[in-house]
Amino acid sequence: MARLRPRPLGGRADALERDMAAVTSAPAQATLATTPAGTAQRRLAALVCLVFAAATFTLVPVAALPMAPMPGFVPAYQAALIGVYAVTTYLFFAQYRRTRSVPLLLLATGSLYTTLIVSVQLLSFPNLFGTGRILGTGPDTTTWLWTFWHVGPPLFAIPYAILEGSGGRRPVAPESAARVGWGAVAATLVAVGLITLLVARHVAWLPKSVEGDDYRLLTLSGVGPSVVALTVLSLAVLCWRTRLRTVLQLWLAVSLFLLVLDNAVTLAGAARGTVGWVTGRLGALLAGIIVLAVYLREVDFLYARAERTAEERERRRAELQSARDNLALALDAADMGDWELDLATGAIRRGPRLDRIFGHETGRADFGLPDLRRHILPEDLPLLDAALAEAGRAGRLDCELRIVRAGDEAVRWLALRGRTRLDAAGRPLAVAGVATDITERRQADERLTQAQKMEAIGQLTGGVAHDFNNLLTIIVGNLDMIVRAPENRARVERLAKSGLQAARRGAEVTEKLLAFSRRQVLRPQTVNPNRLLKDFQPLLRRAVGETVEVRLDLDAALDPVRLDPGQFESAVLNLAVNARDAMPGGGTLTVTTCNATLDALELADRPDLSPGAYVLVSVADTGVGMDAATAARAFEPFFTTKDVGKGTGLGLSQVYGFARQAGGHLKVETAPGRGTAIALYLPRSCEQAAPTPSEAGLPLRRAANGEVVLVVEDEPGVLEMAVESLGELGYRTLTAEHAAAALERLRGPERIDILFSDVVMPGGMNGVQLSVEARRLRPGLRVLLTSGYTASALSDQGVPPDLPLLGKPYLREELAEKLHLVMAQGRMSA
Repeated sequence: MARLRPRPLGGRADALERDMAAVTSAPAQATLATTPAGTAQRRLAALVCLVFAAATFTLVPVAALPMAPMPGFVPAYQAALIGVYAVTTYLFFAQYRRTRSVPLLLLATGSLYTTLIVSVQLLSFPNLFGTGRILGTGPDTTTWLWTFWHVGPPLFAIPYAILEGSGGRRPVAPESAARVGWGAVAATLVAVGLITLLVARHVAWLPKSVEGDDYRLLTLSGVGPSVVALTVLSLAVLCWRTRLRTVLQLWLAVSLFLLVLDNAVTLAGAARGTVGWVTGRLGALLAGIIVLAVYLREVDFLYARAERTAEERERRRAELQSARDNLALALDAADMGDWELDLATGAIRRGPRLDRIFGHETGRADFGLPDLRRHILPEDLPLLDAALAEAGRAGRLDCELRIVRAGDEAVRWLALRGRTRLDAAGRPLAVAGVATDITERRQADERLTQAQKMEAIGQLTGGVAHDFNNLLTIIVGNLDMIVRAPENRARVERLAKSGLQAARRGAEVTEKLLAFSRRQVLRPQTVNPNRLLKDFQPLLRRAVGETVEVRLDLDAALDPVRLDPGQFESAVLNLAVNARDAMPGGGTLTVTTCNATLDALELADRPDLSPGAYVLVSVADTGVGMDAATAARAFEPFFTTKDVGKGTGLGLSQVYGFARQAGGHLKVETAPGRGTAIALYLPRSCEQAAPTPSEAGLPLRRAANGEVVLVVEDEPGVLEMAVESLGELGYRTLTAEHAAAALERLRGPERIDILFSDVVMPGGMNGVQLSVEARRLRPGLRVLLTSGYTASALSDQGVPPDLPLLGKPYLREELAEKLHLVMAQGRMSA
């Protein structure tokens, strides 16, 4: 089973991840070939050159003096020289193998050439490995091998300097590096072989350079001075082209300078065994040791640095592992599961906690995006697709959706939070984050919203009771006057219309209160907020009381928005109630609307929102205001500054939840003593706002063919009114006080064209269930339901949204129109 080790997501653990990435992905360590030469290095090189130059010029006057015989000097010197150049050759080739640098390959080849030539020259000395010489026929062979040896270092240093000076550090292709390296070795072997053949078999073709041990002819023939000139030229080219920027270039120049001194003092000695000849041999050995010694010092330095790096890496690795372990404990304590989605393959690496969230106690061998989609409810899959698209675009993933847990098939709410990891080109590679089971939190939020609505109802109780008493006074008083003097028709009509108007106002208040007190399923509509605020204004004024002046500053050109009107009104009411409590001595409440545009800078802290057009709804008061600490916690559930019993701390959290659900943004501007303004930014809708319901009366629709209506109502007064209204409309009526009685009627032989039933009734069967059974008994039966609850509040009763429903209270004209529509639909279906 693929497992994802917990990854640090922030803070100290994030820093450790970056440190470890820097250690593991850092470029290759600098070497002599790339390390800049410092001031101390340059001073030391200059000192070495001065010391050896002074020693050489001191010995030149006595260079021709013979020295005492030193048996074994030649083989020891040659062996040391071979060893020095052999080790140097190995180091240069090792550097080339790692860097594939052409200049380094030239130096490695030159060092190999010198090693081979010195080895061949060793075989030309007489009486070292036996009687006579192994190679060659006389001292000319030895002298010319010395000449070819001293030609090698400057000859290879010149192209090295040219390439380094022109920035020629372009490496050899990895697939060609070995082939090029072996080719250089082979070419060197061939060159040394040809030189050996020339000086061993055909030395007579070359200018005479020695007589016995006297090699003055080497100088007189111009060969010796030419070698010196070549060495001086290579030193000049190296200094000019490279400016001796690196440590290798600096000490290579020192080595060439020592070779110049070697050539000069050797030629001044004029014969083997002289002071000049011995000094030249030692100078040549030191010229080779210089570069090797610096390399070996660098190796020691690199080893020490590698030890420190290893110790630092191990320390950081331990800290990182500790951070990972702590993060794993924190995730487990928070009931969070970690995950990483590979966007290319769809594979999901995860921790064991995520498996348990999905109901897999033992874990699964594999788990990918298709498996995740199978767990998610079909209606929530668009949420996942939108979140993944946003993660690819904005680099963040944030969504809440429902899953079906394996095993018990329970539906759970899951929150996914994550960030996108990009490749070097900025393309999304993977999304990593955490998953949390938020079912309990969602249930708590629903309970919180319901409690908040009940609190709002409590705030309104006094004002609503006052309104209803006024309305009832009108209705009761008018009816009493009608009963006392029924003979005055004009007076009865006037009093009846006044009572009817009061009843309609009461019905509007009741409808709003029912909407607030029920757990509503969100029913978003495209609306104009101005219309909602105007319709809501009377209830708003009642909620804040007479000491607070309510002002509406509405933009006539306001764009439409898509939201749940009931939730919007509830949010505005909560803001108004909070504003009222902030103005105990009275003040002004201003509700403002206008169009607004939010850019990316203003939404920097809300990556889930897109810049663009919004509708601003602001509720501002002239109250006491809030300090910064209080404002920062204003939207936390259950946080309140009110006295005990005067608030639950749920109001503003409901407003915040509404803004998030509507896809909008919320902003608070406040200061102590300067009031508070809370702005709701709601996304503008491109759809047309729904038309305002007409206030005109509906045309009266009477029964066409004496249709029979079965009226089912458990309230006698309502039943009597319904029968009376139907009779006036020309319908014949049958009655039943509950569902069982209605079914007895339906099983009988009587004609019944329409079933007109209340929804909520006693007896164990509601109006919806009755309509289903009635249509089973009489398939062509028309059905019209009625209820005193709002349509959204009837969701628990299972009322289908397409089933005709007439709200209580209703007028005769409204009943006639509904019956006409029911009959028309029945004829169309027939």
